[in-house]
Amino acid sequence: MRFIASMNSLSNSPTQTPSLVSECSSSVLPLKVAKSPTLFYEWTYGARVIDGAIPPRGVLDHFDKLYAMAEVPNILIHGTLPAPQLDNEQEFQRAVRSWAASFRAVERDEYDILPALPILSLAWRRIRNTSSDNHSTEHAQRRGVDNIIELAFSARLQACRCDFDLAIRAEESYRLKGLAGNPDAESDVLVTIPSATIGDGIRFQRFSQRDPTLSEHLYWSSAGSTGGFSIIGFVGEFRKDDYDCNKNRLIMMLVTAQSQRKALSLKDSIIMGAITSRGHVEIFSSYWMHDPSAICIYAHKQDFRLSDPAQLLHFYVFCAKLERDIHGTLAAELETWEFPSEAELESNKWRSPDRIIKRQRSETEESGHVNKRGRGGSDIGPVEADGFEDDQYTDILRWRDEVYNCLSNDNDPSGPLAIFCRSAFRQTPALVLCGTALLRPVRVQALESES
Repeated sequence: MRFIASMNSLSNSPTQTPSLVSECSSSVLPLKVAKSPTLFYEWTYGARVIDGAIPPRGVLDHFDKLYAMAEVPNILIHGTLPAPQLDNEQEFQRAVRSWAASFRAVERDEYDILPALPILSLAWRRIRNTSSDNHSTEHAQRRGVDNIIELAFSARLQACRCDFDLAIRAEESYRLKGLAGNPDAESDVLVTIPSATIGDGIRFQRFSQRDPTLSEHLYWSSAGSTGGFSIIGFVGEFRKDDYDCNKNRLIMMLVTAQSQRKALSLKDSIIMGAITSRGHVEIFSSYWMHDPSAICIYAHKQDFRLSDPAQLLHFYVFCAKLERDIHGTLAAELETWEFPSEAELESNKWRSPDRIIKRQRSETEESGHVNKRGRGGSDIGPVEADGFEDDQYTDILRWRDEVYNCLSNDNDPSGPLAIFCRSAFRQTPALVLCGTALLRPVRVQALESES
């Protein structure tokens, strides 16, 4: 019913151009949208996303090609495997041998299974207990899945570049489509492919001055053009035990990936992603539908139970085959790719507007009497941080007398002063960076953890 309602709503819409802003409240964080069925449905409507569409044959064939296994390297069956070095590694090898015996043996180890066995064994050891109802195993599961993804996508030469969820790495912050106010979310796993061909094309392209931000729609990262160019090839969400939250966050990433490709005028392509809950991996495909124009999401029926060594190895091979498919498809496209015209890019703008950070002016600033040391009044007033709501942080972010005392006694008038405070609301840590004594701008950064 959700799919039918979405289809009817999109079909009856006066325009087929995807909306840039959803009906969600501008103060809602992306994680809240993912956790709330109502808010997420509102977002999918605004971003023109259809979850649960019946896929065309090409989407199913693409998955079946990657999922199929007809042969294994002969050494898995008859050869000598690496000497076990880890606890449970011998058990893992026995299970793999037994499974491999049911396939046709070939001499070539096309996907480097043999050298991957020790790392895959370690990943299995980390994942095997996550099927139990124990939230403490979530971190172990994530580490195990990360091992598999990194090995399949980035360990070999010329493989994709994997970016993992490290809080200090800005390249994992991606721009959402259709969510104003809080347009940036944190990904768990993004597999990205750099392209010098497209990157150079963007740098040498000149757009008119009517919209200087037009080229930003060619980038998936929150940092836009300042973050370097790459294309999203695969996404993953493994951080939560909550299936629906994982799935919704994955869909948000897939929509960003598809929107970037469309802005680049690349051919329609299937972009895949995966979620893991309790040691089970489910694969999703995203693709464009054109009548009406919408991004469709399909969850494939086949999954991978990573507590089984055979299925864990199967998942690794699936990812390794996908990595080669991504590179082959993109390489073929770039041979005939042409930079989108300004009119094409204008019609395919998708990035939600940048978050606006406002600073309240004090009474002293309003009157124009601000001394050069930046201490014109007894209370500069609250500074509005990213994603903060109007009154919830007023008391927390209000300057205190201690700040000015520290500044007064500072021997280095040009040195910045950092004050750390922790808010009670959602237990979100906030880092307040004061401007220097030479009246540099005040900045407030909210270090929000969505995990």
